[in-house]
Amino acid sequence: MQAAKSQDLHGIDVSRWQGVINWKAVKGDNIDFAYLKATEGTTWVDPKFLDNARNARDAGMPVGAYHFARPDLNLTLENAVEEARHFIKTQQLGFGNLGDIYPVLDLETPFPREDTVSASHLLSWVDTFKSHFEGETGHTLMLYTGIFFIREYNNFKHPASGYPLADMPLWIALYPKSVSPYKTSPPDAGNWNRWTVWQYSDNGKVDGIDGSVDLNHAVPELLA
Repeated sequence: MQAAKSQDLHGIDVSRWQGVINWKAVKGDNIDFAYLKATEGTTWVDPKFLDNARNARDAGMPVGAYHFARPDLNLTLENAVEEARHFIKTQQLGFGNLGDIYPVLDLETPFPREDTVSASHLLSWVDTFKSHFEGETGHTLMLYTGIFFIREYNNFKHPASGYPLADMPLWIALYPKSVSPYKTSPPDAGNWNRWTVWQYSDNGKVDGIDGSVDLNHAVPELLA
């Protein structure tokens, strides 16, 4: 995949763990966008989502939401639809719409792979979530995951249908050893050779947030 470039956008992603955020200070620290955790599973809502959604937008910050997928707990394809519905409903409560940038499915479980969830079933689960979400909203869904996770699940290759997720914009997680992400790049994986967002640190410091926060690069088209 591509290396970061100087013209790329700078962003953060947050959840309840960042506590109360001063969004005006965040925006003043050259942050171009923010992703907010909205939901998890079929019923859980991040307790800071509604406040973050309102306060970030009031500060003029372009925002999007992400849903933490739980195929480890909600295994069936019907469960995938239930999770998609929960995500849609919560975004509409927080934003009045679906935000300013791609909504995101955060795929990290189960890791390591469990016997109950094959690579082919996981891919079908995600594809079902995606199809329902995009069919109901008309919005493109982005996928967040890690290089390690893609490799754990057969490089996201389905034995019958190839790479069913490869048409999704990708938000990849990989933290380089180099201090500067401009000197490295994530490897190709899952039939992707390009990221839309790259989470390159989980230990960043940004004005307006106490403690650490994830840092991201994004291609300029994210805000187009």
